[in-house]
Amino acid sequence: MRTSQKNAKKWCTNCEEGFCGECEKYHTSMKVSRDHKMISIEDYRQIEDISVNLNSEIHGKKLDLYCKKHDIPVCVVFIPTEHKACYTSDVISIYEASKDAKQSTALSDLEGTISITLDNFKHCINDREIDVENVDQDEYTIRKTITDTRRNLNKHLDKLERKLLLDLKSKHNNCKSKKISILTQLKQMEKEVDKLREQTLQMKRFASDLQVF
Repeated sequence: MRTSQKNAKKWCTNCEEGFCGECEKYHTSMKVSRDHKMISIEDYRQIEDISVNLNSEIHGKKLDLYCKKHDIPVCVVFIPTEHKACYTSDVISIYEASKDAKQSTALSDLEGTISITLDNFKHCINDREIDVENVDQDEYTIRKTITDTRRNLNKHLDKLERKLLLDLKSKHNNCKSKKISILTQLKQMEKEVDKLREQTLQMKRFASDLQVF
């Protein structure tokens, strides 16, 4: 009866098996499986990656029963040991317990919680995206400030350089002029002293003592 998923048309969520068209008819006609939930293979593809463990982690048996007193699914091995004090009416079929589960308050609350959580994530992601944009904008602003400051400093330094060079040139010319003036005077005085020396030599050679005196 069981065939490969490649040829399967329907999927039984209770048996967790795929069925072709002929096997599906046989499966749904059997008393033990006529109430099983059958879905299309296309719909099954939407949930095949969702892992739901329907076996007991302790005994490895299928969780066929549900204890209303303890509010947990159990396997047949668990009843005589851990749930022997529970009344027979407390233990029902897992299928009976799961009836209308899609319309349950618990599922509705879970969906609400998931929706709120997703909204919170969206707000957080949006805030972080804004933060990233702000960081980029701050980086651009700081970079521009640094560039503008450097440009203004360059302008100020250029202006200061021109002023200092002009001041240097003025002082240099003034100082040089004074030095040249002093040098000219010294050379003139040197000529006069040299002339006096020449005159003294001439007087010494040709003048009388009275003239020298």
